[in-house]
Amino acid sequence: MDDFKRREFIKLSALGFAGIALQLNSISSHAQSANAHFGKWNNDTNLNWDAFLERLTQLAKTQHQSHWNQKLYTEQVKQLLLQCNFPEFENIKKEIEAYENKTPNWFEAASLHREVDFQVSLFQFEKGEYIPHHDHPDMTGVINVVSGNILAKNYSVEEQLSTSREIIKNGRKEIMQKCTIREVGNEIVEGGNVSILTAHEGNIHSIMPNRYTQMIDVFTPAYKQDTNTIWYNVNEDGFHGGDKNVFEAEYVNKELSEVNTIKLSKRKLNRYVGSYKMNEKSYLRVFRKDNGIILERTRSLDTPGMQMKLLPYEQNKFWVEGQDIRCTFNVDNKASESLTLFIGETSITANKIK
Repeated sequence: MDDFKRREFIKLSALGFAGIALQLNSISSHAQSANAHFGKWNNDTNLNWDAFLERLTQLAKTQHQSHWNQKLYTEQVKQLLLQCNFPEFENIKKEIEAYENKTPNWFEAASLHREVDFQVSLFQFEKGEYIPHHDHPDMTGVINVVSGNILAKNYSVEEQLSTSREIIKNGRKEIMQKCTIREVGNEIVEGGNVSILTAHEGNIHSIMPNRYTQMIDVFTPAYKQDTNTIWYNVNEDGFHGGDKNVFEAEYVNKELSEVNTIKLSKRKLNRYVGSYKMNEKSYLRVFRKDNGIILERTRSLDTPGMQMKLLPYEQNKFWVEGQDIRCTFNVDNKASESLTLFIGETSITANKIK
């Protein structure tokens, strides 16, 4: 234990520290960390949350190698996930017990751990909720179905087509680009099993549960503020050009698309400034910066969060810069009472609290 490096302990979760300080299972945590440090792991090792993060941190460092073997890495993460009984981990148990279907027709997500090299998230779906075709740029993903099941479809880009069209949608000129994608995976993943994608194979996928389902996702590296996920409309009615398992898809070419912005006076922008509450764990702050306004999402009004610039295309209506997210301020008597975020076909409303 003496040759542990201090930075390794810093990455233990807050709940893990509380457990070490207050619970007898601290002995198990120390023993598992010691095994991690000396490489004493096998597929039968039962892990707690801190030991899971300790091992995952070590594995994620391999992405910085000159030749990162993503298939080997994702297989190692898969085996690691299968060694964990996540509903028994205190932090995840609390998230599961506190579950509410706050966004009907869309999944509920909770961040369990995040650092630059990777992130771990919990997703919970009601029957009928799903995630349509999208990609994870330059990332690997390992999805562990904790309960329920999902229909997971994975695709790789086959060819970029020259066909494109221009549309005007919600004040934005969008260039719709066509491509072909090849289906490389189509399976029902039951509880206790895993689905995998890498940056180069099966990176586009869709997730469709057929009953209440919970998933633990590990993405490597973690999402960044400028990560631009692409959402695809896939024509699954027939194969493209008769080529088996190849489909035509269309997506927004963000590099060629642009928002047709308008200019709003400082007086009008000031009416949107304030704090908004989405739920007990998610708040929004809107504040002025230069000649525009910034939207900041945070878990607490006392802590900083992710900041996004809002681009006005109509009075009270804005696009989030660089993202497929719209924001509408709901105004009464010239003052903003709430705002609504539109993410795809899903809407989330936050009420103004101050």
